[in-house]
Amino acid sequence: MTRARPRPSVQKSSPVLKHLGALPVAILETDNDDTLRTWAGAAERMFGWSAAEVLGSRLDALELMHEADVAFVDAVLDRLRSGHNRYLVHRNRIRTRAGEVRHCDWTRIVLAGRPGRHQTILSYVVDVTGQVTAETAALAARGDLDRWLGTNPAGCCGLDRAWCITHWNPSAERMLERSRAEIVGREIWEVFPDLRGTAFHQALEEAMADGHLRVVEDRVPNGRAWYCVTAVPSGRGLNVFFSDVTGRRQLEHDLLASEAFQNELRRS
Repeated sequence: MTRARPRPSVQKSSPVLKHLGALPVAILETDNDDTLRTWAGAAERMFGWSAAEVLGSRLDALELMHEADVAFVDAVLDRLRSGHNRYLVHRNRIRTRAGEVRHCDWTRIVLAGRPGRHQTILSYVVDVTGQVTAETAALAARGDLDRWLGTNPAGCCGLDRAWCITHWNPSAERMLERSRAEIVGREIWEVFPDLRGTAFHQALEEAMADGHLRVVEDRVPNGRAWYCVTAVPSGRGLNVFFSDVTGRRQLEHDLLASEAFQNELRRS
């Protein structure tokens, strides 16, 4: 008497699977021909299909992988099935049952085949769409900031909490004749030792200490130039904006001198 061929295994409801359903991680297991054997955790919430609808079907039949990422995912699976890697972590887009595009991190692990079965691939999937969106927005904002700093006529110097210079815009290079490559990564007091003990030094230390903006205008040490410096605290340290106000200070001095001269003439 011939024995009936075993039907594809189907995950059964259990207390463990019920607990897995509360996790934010989708758990998939596919055999050597991509047939789904496990569909648990957040899989239904994340992708839109229930376990009853997909178990025993091929994963590629769901067209879950975003069309632009299919070749990349196929290459990952080829490396795993060929034995080149035992596990791989990657990120790709998926398209849910409702057609929504999501970004997901996949951890794929090759499981040794049990007697009478081929090896399977266990996948843990995390939806990172929110993180990707935030990173994209941050990069766009950073790009806008870099463009603004590049065209801003004021000098701009970034300082971390160890007083190391983190950025130095083109206006700062022109104003102080120090290139970005020359000073970024160095401590400001090492690059500009004459600032120690000045009103500028005091303003920067106070802003760093209490997190409140400081504005100071003074003559640079051992020089004739006047600078207006604004120290703006940030989460990482300080953003320091500065401009040469020597011309304005000279004009103010000349106007005051002229007014004093006119007053003297009127009194005589």
